[in-house]
Amino acid sequence: MPSRKPAFVIRLSEAVRLAGHRRRDQRLLRAMSDRDLCDLGVGRSQIPALLEPLSDAGAPPHARRSHGPCAGGVPPAVLR
Repeated sequence: MPSRKPAFVIRLSEAVRLAGHRRRDQRLLRAMSDRDLCDLGVGRSQIPALLEPLSDAGAPPHARRSHGPCAGGVPPAVLR
């Protein structure tokens, strides 16, 4: 009979995996130029908020992002 992992071990391993993904994504976004971020419709100051886990699982990932102008007065790209 195969042994089952306790639920807390599964949740812990999932949390560690997600934290690693978040760190990787943060490094990738911070390495992008301001122009590349603007093309995505994201300001550099918005990166931490984008990587926070959402408290409402039903909300789309871009729900917290403001849609103000990017650096240089260029309007953000429309993401749908």
